[in-house]
Amino acid sequence: MGSLAFVDIDELILHEEVIPSLLDSVVSELRATGMLLHPVVVSSQHLMVLDGNHRVEALKRVGAKRVLAYQVDYSSDEVVVKRWFRSVSGDLDVEAMLERVAEELGVEVVRTGQEESIASLESDRRAIASVLEPNGSAFLLRSESPVPTHRAYEMMAEIDRVLAPYGLLHETEDEALARLGRRERRAVVASRTIRKEDVIESALNGIRFPPKSSRHVVRGRVLFAMVPLEVLLSDDKDVAESYLRRIGELRVLTLPPGSIVDRFYEEEVRVIVHGPELRRYYPEHIRDLIG
Repeated sequence: MGSLAFVDIDELILHEEVIPSLLDSVVSELRATGMLLHPVVVSSQHLMVLDGNHRVEALKRVGAKRVLAYQVDYSSDEVVVKRWFRSVSGDLDVEAMLERVAEELGVEVVRTGQEESIASLESDRRAIASVLEPNGSAFLLRSESPVPTHRAYEMMAEIDRVLAPYGLLHETEDEALARLGRRERRAVVASRTIRKEDVIESALNGIRFPPKSSRHVVRGRVLFAMVPLEVLLSDDKDVAESYLRRIGELRVLTLPPGSIVDRFYEEEVRVIVHGPELRRYYPEHIRDLIG
């Protein structure tokens, strides 16, 4: 598993753009609570932020000098990079949408089977996305020549804008396909597989993926470190190290994969258990588990 450490905020490399409205919300939460609730997740090799891009940008806004990071070996099997599928439940005309997207992006539309189209997104560097319907139909959006993964996701962002009026949701692969199978979705747009090397290459070249591209599943990630802002803003590094030693002495509650904490986590997570003065920041069901 990884380890907790304070990292100079200017040394971090962000791999995804942020959503302005969400960034504003995170800044407001930081100021309201006066603390960073959860560490960001960072690759130890490159100091690349795998999860927590909005928190890092928000901390920069409030003048933080450092951030608490859960550092992980990005090459480890304990870190898996997944993707978000897009789904819509509104009254979408799929044929008209495909025609519009094909024209705007300059791609072709190929009718195929659902399994075949999803497989193409893993192996064919020309494949951009696949549009799936509840009746089993699938339409592969494909470029004439290979497209880098970051560019494929820039094109996905254009598809998002087309889908936005129809109840656009970002869901995990399993969730989106299950709901499509139950006919709870009008259509699902499957995105191209993201590889770790895609993330690293883009980030190190200063290219950020659009928001909601990658989804990192990190076994053993730490939640509720609850670092006061004054620790993150202080010029005194000893203050940060003293706080890190203190939280290292606290009890840790390990939760199995599939747990809901502040959200759903596919992976095992570890919740740091603070004293009664901070219990109000935990969801009620976690307070019950802590006892």
